[in-house]
Amino acid sequence: MSGYNSYKISEIRHLNDEIFVMAIEADVTVEPGQFFMLREPNTTDPMMGRPISVSDYKDGKLYFLIQIMGKGTELFSKKRPGDEILMMGPLGNGFKPVEGKCALLAGTAGIAPLLYLAKKLSVKPDLYVGYRSGSYYTEEFKDYVDNIYIATEDGSVGHKGYALDLLDAEKYEMTYVCGPMPMVKATVKKCPDADMQVSLEAYMGCGFGACMSCLCDTIGGRKGICKAGPVFSAKELIFNE
Repeated sequence: MSGYNSYKISEIRHLNDEIFVMAIEADVTVEPGQFFMLREPNTTDPMMGRPISVSDYKDGKLYFLIQIMGKGTELFSKKRPGDEILMMGPLGNGFKPVEGKCALLAGTAGIAPLLYLAKKLSVKPDLYVGYRSGSYYTEEFKDYVDNIYIATEDGSVGHKGYALDLLDAEKYEMTYVCGPMPMVKATVKKCPDADMQVSLEAYMGCGFGACMSCLCDTIGGRKGICKAGPVFSAKELIFNE
């Protein structure tokens, strides 16, 4: 497929039944919040690639934290070190680091792009992350954040409830948000005066704005999340109820 190139997988690490880390050898320049389109070689089912945010880049390897959501990501989860995968990117516009104390707010696998961002910030941020039950990947942040606040819906780890319950966004210079759309909407509604950059999750067909399958409403009109985003200023977005 045009735009895709073959790369070698160097690591697969399963964190639980639904979440795994994949490392791919690649000499690239990438910014926090950008993503790549990944697809299985030698098959047309699924035909389209899957957009996956970069969780880290070090030692010439891209790291992706991936949640199994369908056939494409299920195929990725069965890969082994040394296998090939097709990849296109980096794509989209990422987070813009700012000076001063910041917060990172994540919902479940939305924690993925925030690790690489934490490493790029000049002042260690605070991490707020919510899960349905249990937790994962937070240990990767320990050297790069000041505090880690965990919430679970069932109370199995940390605060019983939501990570948003713990956040006072207005005390930070910037809050960076990534997670399911209901969480993003709730965060923006709760903190309308806070400065926030949010990474939107959406189904994407092409990854570069041609197919128009991932549109969102902004004060400047409808825009493709893959091309204008996936990161937007919260004050730029219009959320329909």
